[in-house]
Amino acid sequence: MPAKSEQSQAQATAGLSSRAWCVAFVAVAVAALLPRGSVSLESAHVFTSLMSIVAIAAATQAPARQRTDMVFRIALAILVAMALMIVLQSSSIPWAGLANPAWPEANAVSGRSGATISVAPADTMSALVSLAGPFITFMAGLLLCHSDERAETMFRRLAIAAGFVAAFSLAQHLAFPRYLLLAEKQFYLGQFTAVFVNRNTAATFLGLATILLTGLLWKSAQEGAPAGLLTRLIDGKAARGRRGTGQFVLLLGLAATAFIGLTLTQSRAGIASALIALLFLLTYLAATGRDLARYSVSAPNRRRGSRLVAIAVAIAGLVAIGLTFAGQTMLRTELSGLDDDRFCTATAIVDALSDYPVAGMGFGTFEAGFPAYRRAECSIRGVWDRAHNFYLEGQLGLGMIFPIGLILAVGVLFKSFVTGLRERRKARIYPAVGIAILILALLHSAFDFSLQLPGLSMFLAAVLAPLVSISLGRPRRSGALD
Repeated sequence: MPAKSEQSQAQATAGLSSRAWCVAFVAVAVAALLPRGSVSLESAHVFTSLMSIVAIAAATQAPARQRTDMVFRIALAILVAMALMIVLQSSSIPWAGLANPAWPEANAVSGRSGATISVAPADTMSALVSLAGPFITFMAGLLLCHSDERAETMFRRLAIAAGFVAAFSLAQHLAFPRYLLLAEKQFYLGQFTAVFVNRNTAATFLGLATILLTGLLWKSAQEGAPAGLLTRLIDGKAARGRRGTGQFVLLLGLAATAFIGLTLTQSRAGIASALIALLFLLTYLAATGRDLARYSVSAPNRRRGSRLVAIAVAIAGLVAIGLTFAGQTMLRTELSGLDDDRFCTATAIVDALSDYPVAGMGFGTFEAGFPAYRRAECSIRGVWDRAHNFYLEGQLGLGMIFPIGLILAVGVLFKSFVTGLRERRKARIYPAVGIAILILALLHSAFDFSLQLPGLSMFLAAVLAPLVSISLGRPRRSGALD
């Protein structure tokens, strides 16, 4: 008996420790958003280091085998391959054909010898932290989400935290429009950029928050929260067996706030990408609503229609609110059309790719290497420290290993979510949200550099981890999630 008691106490202690690390995981992922998306190298180092500590702790407590083992190994393999490529780009090499052609002239001036693939090897090594952060976050999340309950809790906390960040940002914008957190704004004065410097990055985050909260709203509707709320409003008391009405109201308010914030960013590509992703999610949910209702834990069949009507009204309200606040975005689109410097710049990046097709120019060296290819017919305004295209800058920096790794990563994620849609029944909302998130990220990345901010990419990776875990879950019995 004493031995059994000690074993139970040890298991309880381990469970408490595991929950504590889950809280730390969510806290680090959300906190990384606040210093302007951890755009500075110092912030990226701090939050990547903190997340590495969480990952190490999670690895010591994870079960011997997990349902996400294969996804974890693929993520680790991609990270190792790209890290090795970055080390190679930063190291002196004897093959003149791979070295950047700028080095002979630089050596002639400085009197030094040697050459590297990267045009700025120190910048390339420093950028390794920004690359590693999202991978470490994703793998830590997979290790921590060893059950459906843990993954659902983590996802809910991340979504609600994103909603609160959106609400706080909007409140500050209305009360103190010239400030970004504690500092005075230097760019995009008078425009809503949430906690970021750039409105396009804000649009990606707010679109992501809207999708996450929409998924939770639908899940809450499945559990009968709208019917319970309606009963409470009419009778003045909660319906028996109907729980979560307060949380439903909270989710609805946060989703409305995030959606209003999205429209206020005036980001054309960001808003369009988010709406396309939302269109997929809502279309899928509407098409499978009858199937999902069969697995609902809420009681009578006659109430299911009312729940769907309630959530449809809520979504229609969000759309109406968005259209009300989207006037400036429509005006900007009408005036500017497709006349944008980023499209002219993209053609110059394509020219640079022809000079570095295999080994790349050096990860993190866009600001140093791009001026040599900047076209005269493009605008001379500003310094281009990042390309407004995740794919072009990634391949220019890392070479052919980037598209290979990207295709592999996206393919594994899509396969995981499709598996979830096929096998998870009542929990299909989670893989559906995962696909919507990927649609948003992949579309907007073709026009802006949101994913190149370590804080936002770490938060996105943190959200994807529980969604993948639920999608690949194999429940042993019928329960809350199956």
